[in-house]
Amino acid sequence: MLNIKKNVKDFRKKGDLVIKIFTKLNAGIIIFVGSVQWLMMLIILESFQPGYNSSLNYVSTLGVGTTSIIYNISIILFGSSIVFSSVILCKSQNSKLFNILLLITGAFVISVGLFPKNIRPIHGYVTAFTFIFAVATAILSYKASNPPFSYISITLGSITLILMVLFFPYLGLPTESTILFLGLAKGTIERIIIYLLMFWMIGFSIYLTK
Repeated sequence: MLNIKKNVKDFRKKGDLVIKIFTKLNAGIIIFVGSVQWLMMLIILESFQPGYNSSLNYVSTLGVGTTSIIYNISIILFGSSIVFSSVILCKSQNSKLFNILLLITGAFVISVGLFPKNIRPIHGYVTAFTFIFAVATAILSYKASNPPFSYISITLGSITLILMVLFFPYLGLPTESTILFLGLAKGTIERIIIYLLMFWMIGFSIYLTK
């Protein structure tokens, strides 16, 4: 009888621990750390890739060559943080569609690291789907957040969607291509799209911690 009571007590303690882990605060911290570490690696590794030009080269170029190991590990960690946080949020909020989109986005981010630029055509597909689901997640996050952040999410997501649709025809251009997009080189406009999404992701992570 005493053993049964002890087992029940231990089970309740484990349940309380799980409840403490599955909180919006922890989800926000995880996404924040994952996002910031990848963004920092992106900026730092540009200086270590021989001949790399941020205005001409795609970000995915960092996933091959001398910077490949660090970059791919970093983006896999970033994607994993999104996936893990989406699982946590499933336990703490009701917006199932948003949680599913967040989970899929994280899975595609991981895929970008598993299938770098030199693995074609898979890399092209997973990169395109990463952008698509990331934008959809940002826009749909208004259901999982309150004003004013919900308005910020829709605004950032909509601007990014417009830029992404206009930019898609330029994906896949060779590195030496100097074709301009809205007066900007392909690498620059890609970074604008990525930075807008990262601003939303980091903003969302901070929102969750409140």
